[in-house]
Amino acid sequence: VPDRDAAERLLSLAAYDGPLVGYLGKLIPQKGVELFLAALPRLRADARALVVGFGLFREWLAAFLHCLDRSDAAGLTWLSHASDLTVDRPSGLAGGLGSRVTFTGRLDHRYAPGVLAALDVLVVPSVLDEAFGMVAAEGAAAGALPLVARHSGLAEVGAALEEAVARPGLFTFEPGPRAAGRIAAGLDRLLGLPQEDREELRLGVSRFVAHEWTWERTAERLLATAGVAPIRPDAAT
Repeated sequence: VPDRDAAERLLSLAAYDGPLVGYLGKLIPQKGVELFLAALPRLRADARALVVGFGLFREWLAAFLHCLDRSDAAGLTWLSHASDLTVDRPSGLAGGLGSRVTFTGRLDHRYAPGVLAALDVLVVPSVLDEAFGMVAAEGAAAGALPLVARHSGLAEVGAALEEAVARPGLFTFEPGPRAAGRIAAGLDRLLGLPQEDREELRLGVSRFVAHEWTWERTAERLLATAGVAPIRPDAAT
């Protein structure tokens, strides 16, 4: 369920007119959410961050954020041994980070698209092989620029979106050790674009998803691969 004060948190965040970056998905070790959090202190931009999702790993992520916020090196060392967190600590201080990150808990499909549309960038830092980057596609459909790990199905989605706007390498980062630094560099790259360029890119990725990755188009391609002619609504039965 959503956090009890999720609505108030979102309303408060809506008053901020600076850049907003986010994560949407399960809060489990395989999704690499801590890499997103570890990237935030490295940003040049004064961005706010939103974490939308649920899962039993949230307590560890909250502890990780708490340690980053207090620049608690001993706490980060303990977390690296006691949990499944990939602790990629920033070299500088991260004081005040806690006030820049908002957790909402689970948001269902009545609310999640509006939150995605409010994001400047949606980060998909999964460390697990993905069959398809559904979250990246959903974010792009809503107009959130994607930043995805360059592996498995995520790499395919990222490459397709980059090709759609003729900007190779813009929406992807290399996974692996020290990935948090590369996420930060990717976020700075996107947030550093002129506003008009970002708006053009938002429209470009949204139009691409709306045309290429609809359920209808997907079904037609599957049927074509199987050699089955799709049945049109006006076809005689």
